[in-house]
Amino acid sequence: GEKNHGFDVLYHNMKHGQISTKELADFVRERAAIEENYAKAMVKLSKMATNGTQLGTFAPLWEVFRISSDKLALCHLELMKKLHDLIKEISRYGEEQGRVHKKSKEEVSGTLEAVQLLHGVAQLLPKSKESYHSKCQEYERLRKEGTSQKEIDKAELKSKKAGEALRRAVEKYNVARADFEQRMLDSAARFQEVEEAHLRHMKGLIGSYSHSVEDTHVQIGQVHEEFKQNVENIGTEMLLRRFAESKGTGRERPGPKRSRSKAFRIPGLSRKERDRDAVPSPSISPQGCPEVDEDGFTVRPDIAHAEAENHVCPSSDSDYDEDEPRKFYVHIKPVQPREAAGSAEATMEQLKATVGNLILPPGFGVSLEGAGGGPRSPGGDQPPLPCPSSNSASSSSSSPAPQSGGESSSPSPWTCQGSGTRVSEGGTMASPLPQPEPDLSSLPTGFFLSTPPPPDALPTRPSAAPREVPLVAPPRRSRTKRPVAGLAAGSNTDLVRLSRGPSPVVLGSQDALPVATAFTEYVHAYFKGHDADSCLVKVTGELTMSFPAGILRVFSGSMAPPVLSFRLLNAAAIEQFLPNTDLLYSDPSQSDPSTKDFWLNMAALTGHLQKQAEQSPAASYYNVALLKYQFSRLGPGSAPLRLCVRWDCSPGTTRVSVEYGYNAGALALPVPLANVHVLLPVDEPVANLRLQPAASWNLEEKRLLWRLLDVPGAPGQGGCGQLSASWEPLCGPSKPSPVAAQFSSEGSTLSGVEVELAGAGYRMSLVKKRFATGR
Repeated sequence: GEKNHGFDVLYHNMKHGQISTKELADFVRERAAIEENYAKAMVKLSKMATNGTQLGTFAPLWEVFRISSDKLALCHLELMKKLHDLIKEISRYGEEQGRVHKKSKEEVSGTLEAVQLLHGVAQLLPKSKESYHSKCQEYERLRKEGTSQKEIDKAELKSKKAGEALRRAVEKYNVARADFEQRMLDSAARFQEVEEAHLRHMKGLIGSYSHSVEDTHVQIGQVHEEFKQNVENIGTEMLLRRFAESKGTGRERPGPKRSRSKAFRIPGLSRKERDRDAVPSPSISPQGCPEVDEDGFTVRPDIAHAEAENHVCPSSDSDYDEDEPRKFYVHIKPVQPREAAGSAEATMEQLKATVGNLILPPGFGVSLEGAGGGPRSPGGDQPPLPCPSSNSASSSSSSPAPQSGGESSSPSPWTCQGSGTRVSEGGTMASPLPQPEPDLSSLPTGFFLSTPPPPDALPTRPSAAPREVPLVAPPRRSRTKRPVAGLAAGSNTDLVRLSRGPSPVVLGSQDALPVATAFTEYVHAYFKGHDADSCLVKVTGELTMSFPAGILRVFSGSMAPPVLSFRLLNAAAIEQFLPNTDLLYSDPSQSDPSTKDFWLNMAALTGHLQKQAEQSPAASYYNVALLKYQFSRLGPGSAPLRLCVRWDCSPGTTRVSVEYGYNAGALALPVPLANVHVLLPVDEPVANLRLQPAASWNLEEKRLLWRLLDVPGAPGQGGCGQLSASWEPLCGPSKPSPVAAQFSSEGSTLSGVEVELAGAGYRMSLVKKRFATGR
């Protein structure tokens, strides 16, 4: 412009970049606070769902609400952590930006002097021009008026001096303007370079912010889809069945209630008369079965008691006989010795004899006594009980008899007490009650974590007789320990079939147990001199497994948790495995070098997690280091970042050149290297230090530090570059020293090892991979 204010505009625009960086950090900090408050509100909502009423059939759905709320809270907490990391990155960039601005100010200080000089010359030039014009006008006036020649000569001399001064001012202005234009071009180019770098970095920060928010929205969408799927999977019938299982009072049908109403008496039906008629006849009933009382016990006649009872006269002042004491005479036969297993005919005879002595109990209502003296139903004679077929007999004999005290229930009209076989209403043999306990290897894995599965989810077994499934869970029995293979061979069917999302996150009582795994590898690479081909790479890795805090209530429950086993794939390059001997087991006899199987000591794992829970009761998850491994490689293709250093040491000058190159072939999945730092130690006093590009000088640690962004950077820029430094040593020639590089990255490893779960009962919610330079 006319006043040459362009430099001030560009300089203040550069300073405004720091204000933009600070405002962006404040904006992200405010968004992080909003996410934290939202996560706290979701945790409060989860507690509300946890404290919901557990009565009624709707109670199990509160668990679905709690799981969804916990997962949403974790999603927003994860976003808050990412935003705090972004704030730290913005702060680091702000500090680096301040150093760049300070250096740029020093570089463009000459332009500021040129601007000030041009302002001074521009103000002097109009004055010289005005003085020259006035002197010329004075000279012309004196010459026209005919003044003396002496005055005219004097005026002419003044005009010539004024003209000479104007000429010098014009020349000085032209020189100052040319210098200003050249310096202004250089400064404008510098300002543009700084501003472009600033805008690229700010857009990169905004991109990180956008990706974090987008990832969180994807996770929230997955949580909502999982919530919908869980609600659809828990049907009305399932809710009613779970209510019946938890609130049921028994599995057997109650017996007929004995009526106590005695408003009138029917002759021949009083208990006194029945007893008087039944005692004198010790013979067997017409059906060939011994006489039994109402409770199914065999009645043994007592002659003395019968004679005494015959001589007792009934009371004449009462029509009711309920107050009279009633005595039962029960004879229990001793246990017969069990015959040999090979005597099939003896077993059949014993079963037939046992069944033959059973009679059908009376039906509901009042039983009448027929002319023959035996009990009759109102509809006619009771048919004899048919003998079971050989298939039914063999099926029943193979089932274990119930142990005493294993299950108690009230007498039922459809059950014969003291027998291990249940008789159905139609008179055919049914499966013994209680049912034999199924083998653990044939049950679904989810069975060990929740209530029993619905009848259609249980495995069926071949049997000739029909089998009924109880409506409520059977009483818990003592179980022998099963081998791990039995668990692994079970079905993968879940009880409630909750959706298994990728989130981590929250443990549901009906779902498979979620675990997460992290691979962390440290690479140590050694390069010899400026020869990049002479390289030795050593990699050490660590496998860490993460468990949610809620898994402790499953591990510490009454049922033993399923054994957690996993398999490492692509492990042929690993030279040595160092497992945690207190927690992890492995099979050294495996023949396939590319795979490696491990399984955990669940008792030791439970104790380890309980110790961590006592130390950090508020933690949402616990990390357990399970395995370390290492391997070595030769050649430049083994290092993700190749270095080549050249030292030129002379008495007057030391020059160091560092060439670096990104090597994607060393990684299982090509990912950029982040936070790349190159350190050059300088252990001597130096002068006239020159760096390209700019680096930070740490006087206390005596080293130079180049901070690079991601390598490779933007697409198309490649992953190669060169760093150079030169200085003048003050104590003689310099001695070469090792140059170090540091970096880190996420999303890939150098070994390419993968992990998968080998057993049932667990699901892998997350696998995280990262690597960095060794310490």
